[in-house]
Amino acid sequence: MSALQNPRHEQFAQLIAAGKTPAEAYILVGYAERTAYTCGPRLLKQTSVAARVAELQQTVAVATITKVSLDRGFVLRELMDNALQAKKNQEWPASNRALELLGKELGMFNHPELAWDGDLATLTDQQLERITELFERAVYGDDRARLEADKRRFLRKAGLTIDVEVESSE
Repeated sequence: MSALQNPRHEQFAQLIAAGKTPAEAYILVGYAERTAYTCGPRLLKQTSVAARVAELQQTVAVATITKVSLDRGFVLRELMDNALQAKKNQEWPASNRALELLGKELGMFNHPELAWDGDLATLTDQQLERITELFERAVYGDDRARLEADKRRFLRKAGLTIDVEVESSE
């Protein structure tokens, strides 16, 4: 749907979508204040106006969700980069703090079995596995092939590759 043909109705719809009451919006677009409390709600009930308000509210909601998710993704990526860089530089407190913030955002500390004091040496195997899964999901998403290729490349560089030949049972 495009903008309403009546400019006052369009402005009214935009004000309602922005959070104004029907009476406030009615007055702000230039209609009489004395009839605002009856005519504002009546105007909002018009099919075209109500549809335009719904469309504008939907647009605002989608834009807000997109902005929040982009901001959240950026912060998570930056925290992950900070944690890895601090670990590389053996700056353990900074690395632990970045990991702690990541863990909190990802809900890791809401579970008693995942409670952790921030010291890497005290992580249980289950906690380490969970953190690894969360990092892998954050970096690789659903791209399992890329994840496995990077794991093999890392093991090869570390000299930890094991070549296994499988004999055929035929």
